[in-house]
This record gives sequence, structure tokens and C-alpha cells, in this order.
Amino acid sequence: MSRLGYQWAMLGRLERLIAIQVGLFILFGLLDILGISLYSFFELSSSATYLLFRPWSLFTYLFLHHDLWHLIFNMLWLYYAGQFFLNFFDFDRLFSLFLLGGIAAGIVYVLLYSLVPSLSVITSAMVGSSAGVMAVLIFMATYNPNQPVKLLFFRLKLWHLGAFFVVIDLLQLSSGVNFGGRVAHLTGAAIGYFSARQLLIGIEVAGGFQRFVGRLLRSNGFASSGQRKSAFKVYKSRSKQSKVTKQPSDQERIDAILDKISASGYDSLSAEEKEYLFKKGR
Repeated sequence: MSRLGYQWAMLGRLERLIAIQVGLFILFGLLDILGISLYSFFELSSSATYLLFRPWSLFTYLFLHHDLWHLIFNMLWLYYAGQFFLNFFDFDRLFSLFLLGGIAAGIVYVLLYSLVPSLSVITSAMVGSSAGVMAVLIFMATYNPNQPVKLLFFRLKLWHLGAFFVVIDLLQLSSGVNFGGRVAHLTGAAIGYFSARQLLIGIEVAGGFQRFVGRLLRSNGFASSGQRKSAFKVYKSRSKQSKVTKQPSDQERIDAILDKISASGYDSLSAEEKEYLFKKGR
């Protein structure tokens, strides 16, 4: 277990999010083999009554996958889009957008199957993080559309990639195959687009939700990647009675402050740290 704990501590927060979903896929798959199916407790049903008695499913469905290729596809694009995202913003914003896209998609999914007569007679269920992934991808395709992207032998711009996925979902809506899933994808994409457009004009969408998610992450071990700990190191002397603490250099202290900004945002700095960084920046 200590080795697993070490490996977990070395992961960045985006990698931890992916690892959780892979781990859940393996766990639920093993339980299925043993004849224990828990999907019905955590997947999102199209029935509003089901949601009333299992409200957590509006959140948990995002982290579950039935199919291996569905999992691989979502995790690859989450990592790919997430790397672009983290070049501009912190993980708190990424995860809150991921959740917001998924929750909005879940609400639209349930409303659609509850209110449309031709769909209300059908009972289905949804799992997968596609809506959350689409929210992150389309957000970046809107916020930084000209970001170059290299796929195999092709060089594209990020907005080309985002537009491609949206068009594919729109075209497949009429086929009726995975209709609810396609609507969820497009809802996630709409959340990402709207959030980015508002941010570009200086309006923060769901800022309170983002702060709540940030506090939740920090209270559950997601505060930092763990790849760097502290610039302070304690050295023990040969004498059992004495300990010597090495004071950090300016560069070490600056690195520690920058790590803190990367993990939790500029607002997490103390007044002393902000003043120190300002003085050194001058």
C-alpha cells in the first residue's frame, strides 16, 4: 500500500482524475464478473423518479464507463484537452467546468426523456464523462481557438477539432443511436462555449461553484500534485539531541510559492507571500 500511496502522490491532479475513473472501471468490471452489479445505483437513469431517490447519480454517472473503448477515448481527450487548459488555468477551474458540463448534461437528459412524449415511454440510463470532457475541450477551442494541434499527419487549430466533434454529434442526432448521449455531449459543449465566451468579456460564470469545488478538492487530498513537497528540508545531525533546519534560498522559496499558485491559485497565497513575490519580481 505504501508503494501505491507513493505512486498516487506523484500524480498530478489531472492524472488523479483519470486514475480514479480507470480504477472505478476496473473495480466495477471485477464486481460484474463476480455477479455483483452496482451500476444501477450510480448510473443516471432517464427517469425523474429514479433521480429523486438517487440524486447522487447526477454526479456519479460522470465517473463510470461500461465499455473499454469509451473509457479510453474519454480519458485520452480529457488528458489532451486538460493539458491545454492547465497552460492557462488551474485544476480547480478545470474540474468545476468538468462537473458543470456533466451535471447540466444530466439535467437536460432527464428533462428530455421526461417531457418529450416519444421519449417518455423509454427508460434508459447513461454513464460516461463525455459531457464533462466536451465542456473542457470546447471551452479551450473557444478561449484559444488558434492553438495549433498536431494529429498524426495533420496540423489543425483547436477550434477545428472542437467543431468536428460538435458536427459529428449533430449529424448523429437524427440516427436515433445513443440519442440521449449525443444530447449530453452537445449540452457539455454548450456549457464550455458559453463559459469561455463570458470569460473573454470578463464575466466569471459559476464563480461560487468553482470556489466550492476548490474547497472540496483541498479537503479530500487534491490540494496539490505531490510532485514537489516543500522547499524546506530538515537534516538530522549525528547527535540525537540536535536538528538543523536548512533555510531555503530565494529561488527555492520562489519555486515553492509558484507551486502553490499552480496548485491552488494566486488567491491562496498569504499576504506575506504575495509581498515577497512582488518584491522579487521587481
